[in-house]
Amino acid sequence: MDPDAPRRLIARVLSAAPRRAVSDAMTERIATDLPDLRADDAIFGALAASVEANVENVTHAVVLDVPVERIEVPLAALEYPRRVAQRGMAATSLVRAYYLGQQTIIALIGDALDADPDAGQDLREAAMRWLVGWSFDYNDVVTRRVLDEYETERAAWVDARSGARTVRVLEVLDGEVPSVAAASASIRYPLRATHIGVVVWYPEGVDEVERIERFLRDLGAAAGAVAPPLTVAVDRLTAWAWLPVADGDAATAAAREFVAADADAPRVVLGPPRVGLDGFRATNRAARDVRRVADATDARLLVATDPGVGLAALVAQDVGAARAWADGVLGALTGDTAADERLRSTLEVFLRTGGSFKATAEQQLMHANSVKYRVRRAAERRGREIGDDRLDVEVALAVRRIFGPHAPGNPARKAPDAGH
Repeated sequence: MDPDAPRRLIARVLSAAPRRAVSDAMTERIATDLPDLRADDAIFGALAASVEANVENVTHAVVLDVPVERIEVPLAALEYPRRVAQRGMAATSLVRAYYLGQQTIIALIGDALDADPDAGQDLREAAMRWLVGWSFDYNDVVTRRVLDEYETERAAWVDARSGARTVRVLEVLDGEVPSVAAASASIRYPLRATHIGVVVWYPEGVDEVERIERFLRDLGAAAGAVAPPLTVAVDRLTAWAWLPVADGDAATAAAREFVAADADAPRVVLGPPRVGLDGFRATNRAARDVRRVADATDARLLVATDPGVGLAALVAQDVGAARAWADGVLGALTGDTAADERLRSTLEVFLRTGGSFKATAEQQLMHANSVKYRVRRAAERRGREIGDDRLDVEVALAVRRIFGPHAPGNPARKAPDAGH
């Protein structure tokens, strides 16, 4: 018998098998034996993806006669142990899943060989012996790599929860860093990258740290992060995080879209994209400052680079005084009516565009004559023309827009609807 004939027979059977059906059968067998995996949708989804990737990997390796020691572990197969580690599950479930999968695929191939009219008994038996030996070698190589990934992720998870990593991050934020490379290795995060600082919190709950960590991983993926987010638990409901990204503006836009689309998302502040060690500190500091604005306004999402948000962060330490000053600058234009809100919005854009009726009309999707009317009406509601205090008016409008009518220490100012 040709020594390579058993492998070629197995390769033919694997190539003819419906891979999705094989993957589904293996996943079902594993989940039946390990029911806890089915209870968590994210874990079960990662398991299914890992099984499917392994079936593809095995098929190609056998067909192409790739030596087991040269086989690369699929990315999906490495994501699964990370998820298991992040849930605090035991590593034994990983190893057991691979051997349950092995049993299933051996049984399926055995049935296919029994039904093969072209293969003799001796060749079928030799093929099964080859498959059993090869699959054990494959499991040995892959499970060692998978367990290494589990241990690495588990160490990071325990580190974050125990506070050891938090201490090192605080040292990077506040202390001298003799070596950026050493500090990066210490906190397992690329400090030379472009960073987006994030503050995330739930207004209420029991212990939301793990829920926040899951959200931040998904946020990082949505924003195209080049490495896993760095997360530091501030308390049971709050975390600071950093997303390492390639393009700060594009990542910010993607992160904004992701948060806005998730009705169950926590409250989020995104700092400005900044580069390197100084940027790591600056974006976190900016995000923490903007957090004060969020607390004063109940905003669900704030982005530090949005117009007026940086200014609001400066005045948020005394919102009452800022609102009182803005009320004095704007006069009756601070009225809490839909018409006054439209007048303020148009006037703010008008001032921001350098007094351009055309640019304001384009941004507000209205006719330039309507812009002229609203600007004139806003001045009338204010009680005086916009002249030397133009900058004060622009700042006051930003304060009024961001902090709204119910900012702390400033009850809503009621005014009759004055039309627009």
